[in-house]
This record gives sequence, structure tokens and C-alpha cells, in this order.
Amino acid sequence: MISDAQLLVLPYFLKSKLEVFSREDLQDLDQTLADLQHNPPENVEEIIKDWFKARLTIRDEFRKFYDICRKELGKVPPTEPIQPDRLNNWFQELREQVKDKLKSESNQKNTHDL
Repeated sequence: MISDAQLLVLPYFLKSKLEVFSREDLQDLDQTLADLQHNPPENVEEIIKDWFKARLTIRDEFRKFYDICRKELGKVPPTEPIQPDRLNNWFQELREQVKDKLKSESNQKNTHDL
């Protein structure tokens, strides 16, 4: 189960702050998300947090993003935790988002190379 409010905003961070991710970061995140599908739900939050700890620049930007979201949405009720039976769908949705970003980045690079 994912109940950490910060991690619940990860999809919005990916959508809004793509510029903080290198291609390698996105590829590694995609692999990490794929691996999470084979881990017990109780390990998920720690694995994602460890991924961020290994990328301090992204972690710092993520914290800033979360703080802004929290201030803007302060009066909105907290998001419900992602339950274990929903985790696989959450990972798949997040992986699709990462793959789309990788594909978009690749297409932009190919256009510039022409």
C-alpha cells in the first residue's frame, strides 16, 4: 500500500516537471516501476524513496513540487492510500507515463538530428 502523500503526487510531478529527468533517469524509473510489480506491497514506498535518494536533484525538485501542491491543495481532503489490489494498475499507469516521456524525448531528438 502507498500511503505517503508525497509519493501519491508522483504522477503529477512526472507530468509537470519532465525537465528535471534525464533520459537515463526515466529509463531507470521505468525499470524500478517494473520491478515493483514483483515486490511485496509493504516494500513499495521504501523502494521508491530509495530511488529518489539516489537522485538528489530530482528528490529536491520533487520536495519543492510537493510543498507547492500541499499549499495549493491544503483545503482538499487527503488522497486515499493506494491499496495493494490497486498497486499493479498504479504501476502500469505510471510506467506508461514514463514510456510516453521517453518516446516524446526520443522523437524530439530525432527531429533535431534531421
